Amino acid sequence: MKCSVERLIEGLIAVELAQERKAAEMKATQARKASYVVTVSRGFGSLGKRIAQALADRLEVRCCDRSILEGVAQRAHVDIKLVERLDENLEHANSTPWKEFFKGKSFYKERYLHYLVKVVMNISKKGGVIVGRGAHLILGPGRAFRVRVIGSLDVCARRVAERDQIGLNEARERVTTINRQRADYLEKLYGEGINDCSDYDLVLNTDRFNEEQAVSLILHSMQLAGYDIPAELMQAV
Repeated sequence: MKCSVERLIEGLIAVELAQERKAAEMKATQARKASYVVTVSRGFGSLGKRIAQALADRLEVRCCDRSILEGVAQRAHVDIKLVERLDENLEHANSTPWKEFFKGKSFYKERYLHYLVKVVMNISKKGGVIVGRGAHLILGPGRAFRVRVIGSLDVCARRVAERDQIGLNEARERVTTINRQRADYLEKLYGEGINDCSDYDLVLNTDRFNEEQAVSLILHSMQLAGYDIPAELMQAV
């Protein structure tokens, strides 16, 4: 029969080993989450933002939208309201506020892109779902799983009309205008078109899929692409 000292030592060793296993599991979990970098480009009214947030919740990572603007404003030492005004819309590119936003020798787009790249790259090191801002072009296929969420004009307009309590014709105009602004943003900043499918790993048309189905499709696609997605994350809550 073992003496009390031997049992005590064995107990202490067991506790120590359990703590080491738990620490290793936590480290592995954190490393896996850091590998989840997804960019979501979306058409207005396509449910893209909601899908991005739901995906981030499922993967237990950050959904980065406004935080990108805050990061750019902080690095550029300017008011967040000015960044919001210019966000995804460069029609004010030659205006005085825009020129005041980026003072210095560099051309304004180069300065803006400089700050934007730093913010997006910093997010990618920790994992997260990044919404818009051409993040899919900054990170490319090697650093992110790139998703484009779209919908037909009629379906997106109906969603916007219902959400914003406006007429269908006004909703159509709003969808068309905002999609054009987002396309212009990518064209002016990166020289790339927003609808080039070769820039994405997955393109989802939400005319056919709801939010939950879209998230499941993205997760399955990530898994097929080689991402380590545990079985419990594949299941809808």
